[in-house]
Amino acid sequence: MNVVVYVSDALRTDHLGCYGARYVNTQTIDELAGGGVRFSHAISAAPWTAPSTTSIVTGMYAHHHGYLHWDAQLDPSIETFFRAFSAHGYEVASFVFDTNYLFKDLPEANVLGTSEMLDGAFEWLRANRDTPFFLYVHNWAAHMPYDIVHADRKNWLAAKQEIIEGIQSDSASALESMREGYRKAVERQSEVLVASFLEELDALGLRENTTFAFLSDHGESWGERLASKDEVKGVYHMHGATLFDEIVEVPLILSAPGRLEPAVIDSQVRSVDLMPTLLELAGLPARETDGESLLPLVDGREQGDRTAIVAGTDMGSLTKLAVRKPPWKLILDVDSGEEEAYRLDGDPRELAPRTDAPPELREIVFRELESAERHELTEEEEATVAKRLSDLGYL
Repeated sequence: MNVVVYVSDALRTDHLGCYGARYVNTQTIDELAGGGVRFSHAISAAPWTAPSTTSIVTGMYAHHHGYLHWDAQLDPSIETFFRAFSAHGYEVASFVFDTNYLFKDLPEANVLGTSEMLDGAFEWLRANRDTPFFLYVHNWAAHMPYDIVHADRKNWLAAKQEIIEGIQSDSASALESMREGYRKAVERQSEVLVASFLEELDALGLRENTTFAFLSDHGESWGERLASKDEVKGVYHMHGATLFDEIVEVPLILSAPGRLEPAVIDSQVRSVDLMPTLLELAGLPARETDGESLLPLVDGREQGDRTAIVAGTDMGSLTKLAVRKPPWKLILDVDSGEEEAYRLDGDPRELAPRTDAPPELREIVFRELESAERHELTEEEEATVAKRLSDLGYL
């Protein structure tokens, strides 16, 4: 069995037809979901890329692995799915949005190039078609600014600033223009990039023996939670600053022809569940992770929601911790101790905070806080974090 993990950065579930979108053409992803297993409620471990992606590849919550900024060091004892599959004879490679960021200090990921164009990934597939492989692709097509490659730094930063200024203007036309750009970017992700990838697998005769996992690291927002749009200073305020569901609920689709029958799983699951799932599908030994294999939910051995923990960060420090245990969600501000609770079945948009959340949620979130990996940054480290975030448009 071969494995492909395809991460579409900043992809909202409500912009995919298979998740209910009506005015976005995502036929390819919809068909992938129709022939595989779609998880209706998958929760990311963090609201932005560095910690959330590290959770995907390790199966560990962000507040446990501690990779909360781009220059953090991942504890070598924490195993990734790259290492696990490589140890069992798989050829492993990654193609990412920018080789100076994602997995830059993780040699086992074997980053071979960028994913802004998929040619490099296709060449690698052709070269490794006769051996078991594990390929990770992280694409930024749906990450603002839209339809400008990140390598084109001058125009990329200018387009990013134009979007931020559009949000700050609180103009209905500017907001609609931005959302239309996002819709087109999502359609390109589905109908050009994912479509061409699946076509390449078909052309190489690999589709039937390849498990294809499609997901996002986080969602997206456009300042709608902020009373004053002037508060939107960078990408951080679009995804990163809050733990609301438009940011932390992500698409998750598994396609494994001959191994998984088509299904829709309505139970809540977590992005940290992907690593143990792929290991079980491949028949590899389980590792110690926060996540659990999804296969018991798929084959009916398990019922019900899995409690999800989400970590919010700011400048490399843990600032928020949330527990999502349907129908409730509790968000804790780590520094102030302030809490927000929402009853999601009656308030799915999280607009009406409640004060009657079950005590169990508070017990869970404080237990997780006690187990968190904490690291105080020096002034020099804070300056480095700020520069790296600024380079990516987050500040």
